[in-house]
Amino acid sequence: MNKLSINYWSDYACPFCYIGKSNLEAAIKELGLEEQVELQMLSFELDPNAPKSYMGDTTNLVAQKYGVSREKASAEIKKIEDMGREAGIVLDYANARYTSTFDAHRLTKLAQEKLPLNKANQFIARIFKAMFEEHTMMSDLETLKHIALEYGLSEEDIDSIIQTDAYAKDVRLEENIATQYNVTAVPYFVFANKYAVPGALPKAQMKDVLKQIMAEEKIVVEGASCGIDGCQ
Repeated sequence: MNKLSINYWSDYACPFCYIGKSNLEAAIKELGLEEQVELQMLSFELDPNAPKSYMGDTTNLVAQKYGVSREKASAEIKKIEDMGREAGIVLDYANARYTSTFDAHRLTKLAQEKLPLNKANQFIARIFKAMFEEHTMMSDLETLKHIALEYGLSEEDIDSIIQTDAYAKDVRLEENIATQYNVTAVPYFVFANKYAVPGALPKAQMKDVLKQIMAEEKIVVEGASCGIDGCQ
């Protein structure tokens, strides 16, 4: 079956990445494309120099980064949280605990190698939930380990992430490819290795994008049917 590949650069520190992924997956489901689409997250760090320790109050971080007052930063944070609700997710952006996301990306590479694609994508969604709903620090691999175990990753493999630099080269390679493609902001989606869609689109707009690209790529949505050789 001809399938549509969707690769996207994303960072767990990015609320728009959580929103964009959720809207894309909802669009895929509503169009009945689960069997026609292969979705793959690629590594990207908004702040490669972020420490592994808690960086402080999100409102202050946003205010300092953009040179605005706490009141302005708080208003912008609320707008993003409202976008999350529209996407069907709980987005407690104000209370997110920011740290380096590098180790979380390494753990994601492990999940993508060891788990079926659909389960790896469920794992990624679960890590976003840990970040923005449960206030988990992405540098806290001991906490993320419990989530990884729930998804069927082995304790031995997870400990290899915690105790070594396993998958560090994989993360850096994907980040270097992003640089080569001049990707400077995430989420950044690439459909069929040739259609670039930057940013988190609303679900309705993402559905339109999917339908247009599916048509251009001549990918047919196939339902269940019976033929002379049996049913499938």
